[in-house]
Parts: sequence; C-alpha cells; structure tokens
Amino acid sequence: MTSHHPTKFAIIGAQVSTPNWTGAPMTLAWHDSAAMPQTPNGSTVLGWQNQATQNNDGTLALTSGGNPPQFLDAPQGSLLPSILVQNYNANNLNLTNLSANKSTPIWIEMFGPGLPGPTPTPITAGSAPVPINPGATGSGKAPPNWAQLILQSNTTNLTIVTLIGGPNDASGNNAYVFALNYQGPPNPTGYTKATGSNTISYPFYWTTTFFVANMSPSNSAAVQVSLISL
Repeated sequence: MTSHHPTKFAIIGAQVSTPNWTGAPMTLAWHDSAAMPQTPNGSTVLGWQNQATQNNDGTLALTSGGNPPQFLDAPQGSLLPSILVQNYNANNLNLTNLSANKSTPIWIEMFGPGLPGPTPTPITAGSAPVPINPGATGSGKAPPNWAQLILQSNTTNLTIVTLIGGPNDASGNNAYVFALNYQGPPNPTGYTKATGSNTISYPFYWTTTFFVANMSPSNSAAVQVSLISL
C-alpha cells in the first residue's frame, strides 16, 4: 500500500555545525548543516561552490518553512559560485551537504537586507567610487530619475557583486547578480550579467533604497562602486 505521508530525511539538518548562521561565508563538511533561524522577508542571494580537490560532484539540500527540500547541484571545477535568488518569507533556512563522497566540502554564502553583518558603506550619486571589500556591503538611495551603477575591479580576480533594490519582478524578487573577470561559458545560470572585463554598468529607474554586496572569493580585492544620476 502506498503511503501518502511526506518522506522524512534523517540526514538533513542532523549535524548542525552552525546553528545561528548569519549568511557569512563558510564551508560545510560532508553531512554538516548550517541553520538560519529566520530569513529576511525579501529577496536573498545564496551562493555555493564545490571545494573538492578531486572530481567529486556535490549536492546541497535546502529546506525552509516545512517545505520539501530543494536539492542543489554543486559541480566540481565550476569557475564561479552557483546562485539562487529566492524570498523565504522570513521562514527558517537549513543547508546540508549531502554529497556522495565525503571529501566534498561546499562553500556557502548568503546576502539579503536585514541579515546581520557589517554596516553598509554609504553610496551617493555623484560621489567618488566606494570600495566594497569581499564580505562587505554598501547602500544608497536611488535618485528620482534614471541612474547608472558602475562596478569596477582593479584586479583580474573573479569578482561577484549582488544588487538588491527596485520593484519585484514576476517571481517576486528584486535581486541581481554580476560577475566581473569571468572566463567561462556565456550566460551562467542565476547571473544577470557576466563579463570577462573588469567593469560592468547597470542602468535603472528606481525610487527605492538599494543594497550592494561583494560576494567574491576571499582572495579578490575590493570592488569600486559608483552611482551616477543620468
């Protein structure tokens, strides 16, 4: 006889190595979990990347608010972090490394307005470029007309930048992710724009506060952020 009860997973969340995860960069060992007691009520950006030194495929399980788990692939040798933009509606969040091979650590990081972290650096239209280090954030108020956000890296290292602001799209999210100095296949999944150059510009017409986060690997330098009122 077929059971209609939801399947339980004994491993997911069993070994919570970080019970009060704030979204700060960390690495999950095999079967370890990170738990966020409450997510922001708005768009968040989750990044993850397989750190295995051998050809081990990785799997990350995501659960939130009693919903069925999402199983996120973490391919070995990826040139940049995988990205998931989602609103968890202030529910809890749990991430578990379910990779088949024990030697498959997975790096994770999450950004969203309202998460604990460094005080955002002010970004003002017409001011000098603001340096945002990896793991740090910036915030500004969009002018009441078209504006342009300019992101620039002064190195050749991969640089990942997240922008959250403006109206929600059809999926209910308002987060955008950019990659600079990216040397891989075009149009990587989850990214708004990826370029092999060290500069990206993004025009927008919002009247809201916006937030910028540098989600680059720790070996990257600061990204220079400028806001121009058009």
